[in-house]
Amino acid sequence: KEQSAVEQANFSHWKLVFLLTQFMYVLLELDRPIMLVLDDLQWADASTINLVLGNILDSVSNSLYAHRILFVVLYRDNEVCDEHPLVAQLVRLRQSESVKIKEMPLSTFSKGDICSMIASELRLTTRIVAELGGIVHRKSSGNILFAVEVLNSMVRNSVIHFSLKLCRYQWDWDNISSLKTEENVASFIITTISTLQPKFLQTLRILSCFGYNIDVAILCLLDTSCIVPFGGIRNPLRYLVDIGIIEMAGSLVSFTHDLIQQHVYEGIALPQRQNLHFGIGVFLGSKTTFNAAATGPGIYSLEFGIDQMYISESKIDGDFIISERSLLSIATDHINCASPEFI
Repeated sequence: KEQSAVEQANFSHWKLVFLLTQFMYVLLELDRPIMLVLDDLQWADASTINLVLGNILDSVSNSLYAHRILFVVLYRDNEVCDEHPLVAQLVRLRQSESVKIKEMPLSTFSKGDICSMIASELRLTTRIVAELGGIVHRKSSGNILFAVEVLNSMVRNSVIHFSLKLCRYQWDWDNISSLKTEENVASFIITTISTLQPKFLQTLRILSCFGYNIDVAILCLLDTSCIVPFGGIRNPLRYLVDIGIIEMAGSLVSFTHDLIQQHVYEGIALPQRQNLHFGIGVFLGSKTTFNAAATGPGIYSLEFGIDQMYISESKIDGDFIISERSLLSIATDHINCASPEFI
């Protein structure tokens, strides 16, 4: 019974191969060029890839009319590992004598490319649109489809508008800085996070523990701790801003989309997440002023510390200010997030 089920499955498979192959032969006999586009093969399973790139392509390539068909295969190489079934098929096809392969790696657009596109569309010089192009490039990560969507979003929200007075397009810088990243753009950015260097990924994990945004003053304090990557957090922050994962506005550092923050935070293993929260809470708590006399020299109780703490007006690091009351509240929240076993 089990054997007959296997035989039935094999029969159904080869029947499908035969029907699709005959269908391709009929199309090729029409004496016209045909292009077959297979998109997003990084999501295809082994049976589909082997059926199309194996059985059908092999049959068609041995046909008298093989010169009439062009197969175009599209996939994201950063989502295809060595064990992916597509890799084995590509290796086989590269070694095939009956199939001619032309591989074309497509990179994202540079900031200069985006500026040139905007300048052409708005009929302005690249010098005028340079700063706008930089913002669009960061928000789209250089993906041209997302860059167009970001620009369309700016037009829909009247961030970019035509000025009758100036007789040219202009834009509102205040609204551009507060413009949210589109959800599909955020989804694209998420796919690139796994390829980041450890120091950038660790910086993102620390930021995600604070939620959607974090005060710069807190980061200035954390930059002196052992929690942050070796060399500090400032340089990784600049890089993450450049690639569109986070943005800085005033005294706040924010994720460009809450989906990115959620993905990073949920990607942290629970024990590591608890340790991060606990380390952040203890370090920030150590920056507040407790009354050591309440519990004895060098011994600080969290319970007594809250009651006996001296509240100063502010703590200043560079140009950024944060109240000590806020600092203690943030430290307490992180320790509570660590789990009861730490308290």
